Amino acid sequence: MKKLHLLLLTVAHFCVDSYATMLAPVLPLVIERLGLSLAGAGILGTIISLCNISQPLLGMWADHMRRRWLVVGGIGLAAVCTPMMGIAPSYWILITVLCMGGFGVAAFHPQSFSLAGELSGSRRSFGLALFVFGGTLGLGVTPLWVPFFAERIGLEWLPVVGIPGILFLFLVLRFVPLDNPHAATAEAPERARGFNGAARPLALITAVVILRSITALGFSFFLTVLLTHERGLSLVEAGVPLAAYNIAGVVGALVFGYLGDRVSPRPLVCCSLVLSVPALLAFLAIEGPLSYLPLALGGGLLLASNSILVALAQELVPQRSGFASSLPLGFSWGLAGSTLGAVGWFADTYGVTETLNWLALLPLVAATAALFLPARPERATEHSATES
Repeated sequence: MKKLHLLLLTVAHFCVDSYATMLAPVLPLVIERLGLSLAGAGILGTIISLCNISQPLLGMWADHMRRRWLVVGGIGLAAVCTPMMGIAPSYWILITVLCMGGFGVAAFHPQSFSLAGELSGSRRSFGLALFVFGGTLGLGVTPLWVPFFAERIGLEWLPVVGIPGILFLFLVLRFVPLDNPHAATAEAPERARGFNGAARPLALITAVVILRSITALGFSFFLTVLLTHERGLSLVEAGVPLAAYNIAGVVGALVFGYLGDRVSPRPLVCCSLVLSVPALLAFLAIEGPLSYLPLALGGGLLLASNSILVALAQELVPQRSGFASSLPLGFSWGLAGSTLGAVGWFADTYGVTETLNWLALLPLVAATAALFLPARPERATEHSATES
C-alpha cells in the first residue's frame, strides 16, 4: 500500500465530495431565496445526480487513457463551478453551475477509484474503504460548516471555498502517479476478453446500489427540510443530525471495508441493508436529540457496503476497473438521484415524514437482490498463486 499517495488522493476525494454535497445543507436557504417548491428543489438534486450517469462512459474513456487526466480535471470543475451556486442569480444559472460541478464530480470518481485500488496493493477493500472514508467524511462535515458559513459569512462568499480543492489539484498532479498501467500495456483483445462473463454480476451489483441509494439520497437530501419545516430546528441545528448521518457512513464503510478483505461480501451487504431499516424507522418515529442515534446507526448501515461493492466490481473486471468502478458509484447514484423529483412531489403531497417512512423500507428489496451477489473472484486466483 502506497500510503502517502493514497493519503493525497483521499484528501482530494474529501474536497470533491464536499463540493458534491454542498447544496443539501443550504437547501432551505436556496428554496427561500428562489421561491422553489419541494418538487423544484428535488429536481436540482435530480440534475446533479443525472450528471453522474455519465460515469460509465467516462470510465470506459478513462480505461483507454495512458494517464488519468480525468482525476485532475474533475477536481478542477468541482472546485470552481459548484461553489458558484452561492452567487447564481436565477434558477437556470444555478442549474448550469451545478451541472458543470456535477460533471466534474462524475469525471473524478471512475479513475480515482481505479487509482486508489492500485495504490492499495493486496489490501484493496481496506484501501478503498480508506479512500471512501475521505469522501464520506467530506459528506459528513460539510453539513456542519456550510450552514454556519452561509448564515454568518454569507452565501455569496461560497466561491472562496473552492481554493482548497484547487490546491489539492496541484498536489495530486505533482506527487501522485497518474499513469494507467493497464491502458499502457493491455492490448484491445485482452480488454475485450476481460469483460466476458461479468455483465450479469455487474448488473446485479448496480441494481443493489441503486435500490439502496434511493433511500440514502432521499434521507440526505430532504433531512434538513424535515428538521427545519416539520420539527422546527434552525438550519445550523439541522446540520448536526445530517452530519451524524453522513459521518456514520464513514465508520460503517471503514468497518465493513476491513471485514470485506476477510469475509464473503454477500452476508455483509445483506445484513447491513436489513438492519438499516428498523434504525431509520425509529428515527422517524422519535423526535428530539435521542432520534439522532438511530439516524446515525441507520446511515452507517445503509452506506457500509460502499467499498465492498466497488472492490467486488473491480475484481470482476480488473482490465476495466474505471468502468467497473463507475457502475456502483456515479451511475447507480445518478439513477437513484433521478427519483428525487418524484420524492419531492410525494413530500409536497403527503409530507416529508410519510415519504421517508416508505423510503426506509426499500433496503429490504436491495437486501433480497444482494442474496445473489457473486463470490469474490480473486480467492481462487490467490489460492492457485499460493500453491505455485
